[in-house]
Amino acid sequence: MSPTSPDAPAPTRAAAPAVAGAALVALVLVAVAAVLRGGAPYAALEVTVPPVLVQVATPLLRLTVLLAAGTCLGGLVGALVARPSRGGARVLGAHGFRAARVAGAAAVVWAVAALAAALSTVLAGTGADVAVLRRPEAILVSAGALEEPVGFLVAAALATVVAAMCRITLSWRTVAGAVPLAALAVAAPVVAGQVASAGAGHDIATDAAALAAVAGAVWLGLAVLEAVAPCPAPGRDRDPDRATAPRARPVALAAAGVTIAATVVVEAVLLRGVWPTGLHGALAVVQLVLLLGAAGLTLRRRVPGPAVASVLVLAAGAGALLATEPPPALTTWIPTTAATVQEILLGYTLDPPTVLALLGPGRLNLGWALVALVVAGAYLAGVAHLRRRGDAWPAGRTAAWIGACALLAWATSSGLGAHAMATFSAHMGVHMLLSMLVPVLLVLGGPVTLALRALPARGGGGGPDGPRDWLVSLIDAPLPRLLTHPVVALVLFVGSFYALYFSPLYATALPYHWAHQAMFVHFLLTGYLFYWPIIGVDRCPRPLPHVGRLALLLASMPFHAFFGVALMSAGFVIGEQFFRQLSLPWVPDLLADQSLGGGLAWAAGEVPVLVVIAALLVQWSRADQRDAARRDRHADRDGDAELAAWNAILADLSRGR
Repeated sequence: MSPTSPDAPAPTRAAAPAVAGAALVALVLVAVAAVLRGGAPYAALEVTVPPVLVQVATPLLRLTVLLAAGTCLGGLVGALVARPSRGGARVLGAHGFRAARVAGAAAVVWAVAALAAALSTVLAGTGADVAVLRRPEAILVSAGALEEPVGFLVAAALATVVAAMCRITLSWRTVAGAVPLAALAVAAPVVAGQVASAGAGHDIATDAAALAAVAGAVWLGLAVLEAVAPCPAPGRDRDPDRATAPRARPVALAAAGVTIAATVVVEAVLLRGVWPTGLHGALAVVQLVLLLGAAGLTLRRRVPGPAVASVLVLAAGAGALLATEPPPALTTWIPTTAATVQEILLGYTLDPPTVLALLGPGRLNLGWALVALVVAGAYLAGVAHLRRRGDAWPAGRTAAWIGACALLAWATSSGLGAHAMATFSAHMGVHMLLSMLVPVLLVLGGPVTLALRALPARGGGGGPDGPRDWLVSLIDAPLPRLLTHPVVALVLFVGSFYALYFSPLYATALPYHWAHQAMFVHFLLTGYLFYWPIIGVDRCPRPLPHVGRLALLLASMPFHAFFGVALMSAGFVIGEQFFRQLSLPWVPDLLADQSLGGGLAWAAGEVPVLVVIAALLVQWSRADQRDAARRDRHADRDGDAELAAWNAILADLSRGR
């Protein structure tokens, strides 16, 4: 491959200065635009106009956060994918180490910038009130009232943890653990920003904005990483890690597609479906054009490079201005009816529930619909790969997995899922499905076993580890062993019921769409971790004998039953303030609705338990049959020596020896 080949990496001597120059241009353009527009955004929202310094500093700090966050997350993903490890997927290779160091340095900048952005957002929202600056407690109160500064504070805390993880470790596993923390830090300010206040459609916009933010950060970070820490070009050395650079390209392409699609969805909600007008509309068009241009460049190159990074930096500048420019969803929507209370709190309006309405299609839950679609498609792709190779895969496992995905999509996007955001009884119904039935079907699907059989392993000639090696490394890591310990799994599964509902957590989470999504994640994960060692097809990090599995299942039943009884007999309404604000006419008695939810929790838990016991008994019987067959084969090979020895012992005993 010649250096000028279309598939060869672009020259990188001036790559880092080019990206730095693009960042400087973006900062200057953002500052000039902030000065020119003046206090118009604040006047449109009818809030006190802060000083010019705050008006300029707010978008500049947001842009710094975007660039640092992207470089950090992209560096982490680069260490895992574009710069994979060698040697049992435990120690980073040379390029992985360099990518992790880039990510760690960016995380430090990210943490500092996020703290400053939280303060500037408070100042912008309060009109730079001097009294706020003088009292730290006043800053925290204002941050909680505005919500978005809290997102920046969360991002700063998580970025600090990520920086420490990148600094003190050479382990691939630790970098893998830092990726979800960094992704959460990227999404935190976004889900608490303007999309959360958009009224109608804010639920869909919140999911789409989180997807766009995380995917965009990965896309930007991979491009920046290739500019500041490029992989050696082919022919320049014999480092096997150089062959892993093309792995960044499919990741970058996928991130590009998600970023563009999700951005379009967000702006469709914020612009109320009208043609882009005003400064917000112009910035949205500019950002989309830049993203499309960066996607075109990504398609043309073997790996994302400085050109892609430069265009994405400019797109980040437009995004920083967009985040501080009120969209039509905030300036033209006038609440005039009782239905708008539901739109403010839920993002949509509800009709009185009927059996058909609850069972039929409801409000699309974008995040979980995508999760169900992606994991179902990935599973079917793995099964198809095995069949093309001539290997068999049990149809029952496929049916269990696809059934779990269908049930997940139905539970979150049906009429029941729509009402789960507004009534306690419907919420408890979805809770039971996501924590007790969907995980049962998921673990019976054996996704890890399928992945280990379908994914490619390490290449020949001492090449870098492949996806199968990475998965094996993660399964054998200390954290999965801890989480699947019987006591830990039991406490997480049944203890979280009490911790969530009999503490302020549930009432605090009710008004926020992202909090409902986080609860659903928790229900699924704790259920999966509990049922995996009991009936899971996949090898568990802490395997239990069948008697122990049955004991673990039976140990959970009294706690679950008592939880349902406690809800039914409670003399207070959990989350009363939120439900009073909704004031649904078909729920006149909130305590009765809560009691109904407790009854569902009590009764609905029995069916999954019966399914689990049946599956466990079948697995137990099959295990005994396999053991008996193995003993018979062993006896056939040695002439049943074990039985003969045992008979000899009995004969000696009978003769009194």
